[in-house]
Amino acid sequence: MRRGFIFILSLCLAVVIFTAGYNGKKARKGRTLPAWSEGYLDIHTISTGRGECIFFILPDGTSIVVDAGEFSRESKQYGNVAQRPNAETRPTKAFGDYIRHFNPYKEVDYFNLSHFHMDHMGNVEPEYTKSAEGDYLLTGVMALYHQVPFREVIDRAYGAYDSLKVKAMSTKVLAEYKKFLNYHTAKGNLKASQFELGAVNQFALKHNAAGYPNFRIENVCSNGYIWKDGKAVDGYEGIREKLRENAASCGFVVRYGAFDFLTAGDIGDYHDLEYYVADAVGEVEVAKAHHHLSPHSMCRKSVEVLSPQTIVATSFYIRDIQPDKSKFDYLAELGCDLYCTSVGEPLLKQYPKEYAFCKATSGHIVVRVAPNGESYMVYTLDDTDSKYRVTRIDGPFKCK
Repeated sequence: MRRGFIFILSLCLAVVIFTAGYNGKKARKGRTLPAWSEGYLDIHTISTGRGECIFFILPDGTSIVVDAGEFSRESKQYGNVAQRPNAETRPTKAFGDYIRHFNPYKEVDYFNLSHFHMDHMGNVEPEYTKSAEGDYLLTGVMALYHQVPFREVIDRAYGAYDSLKVKAMSTKVLAEYKKFLNYHTAKGNLKASQFELGAVNQFALKHNAAGYPNFRIENVCSNGYIWKDGKAVDGYEGIREKLRENAASCGFVVRYGAFDFLTAGDIGDYHDLEYYVADAVGEVEVAKAHHHLSPHSMCRKSVEVLSPQTIVATSFYIRDIQPDKSKFDYLAELGCDLYCTSVGEPLLKQYPKEYAFCKATSGHIVVRVAPNGESYMVYTLDDTDSKYRVTRIDGPFKCK
């Protein structure tokens, strides 16, 4: 009886400690989210309404940024959602402010560019200026580097941009990006590498790898290939000429104890590519929605294999296919919780019952994983200023 009581008491205490957050500070609604501390894994999906950016703090403090999309032009076909924190703050400035606030170190260890589209790497626009050195445009990845320097860039095609070109690449901004890499690698400021399919050490822990033997990042897809059972499988075998930029996205799965998180850019269910990725990865606790949860992405059979408790989706336009509200019924049936960084107000007013399914329709979404990956919390943060106040708390969720 006493042992049972002690066990229950210990479990309750563990939950209280984890819910309280880091450094002994409790996360509370209306207050700034407490900082990261050793042993935790943070995954921040940053909301600006103008491009995708995910910021990781790994258990030993190693940091990764995936993508730094930026555009300012109004969409001719769709309305843009409200820019965050305001219309005067460029997305890369907002990304930089956010990362500096939460990053335990001054620099970012890795920058991973999932693919070459403006909402992930930046756009060529008349109001953007050139760097004083290097003659490259300060947009997206390049502009963020000047906000928060990173030590290494990893993309799907470094060193082989010509041979790995596919349909629908953003070639103008790619030219600026290549000038940026050439300049800073030649100066010794930056290392650049091609994403290594199947690697488990390309995103290695920098500060205390030996302390976290149950942590690794597995590179699972790139250029239409999937790593499965120790070999590369061609998701476009026989139809490589149909491969487009979104499907060429590189992606990885973060594994920490029992916790798993998948991010794979804008891959979708083109020729079953995303299903092949899901089949190779297996069940995860959390997934970033492929391609902003468009109609051809996160299809039911893929979600069934991944079986995520939590899905985080990013969107930048006022259209009801990003996220695709027609998916909400089967996501609810499968028990998935959906968090969206930005859904346009006109859509929320037009479809109030449908979007009521979402746990969040605006804000930064933060997944915080307990030491050893035993459980995680989901925090939604206010994206209208730089105080990063908590607006919603969910969890803890026990990992499978």
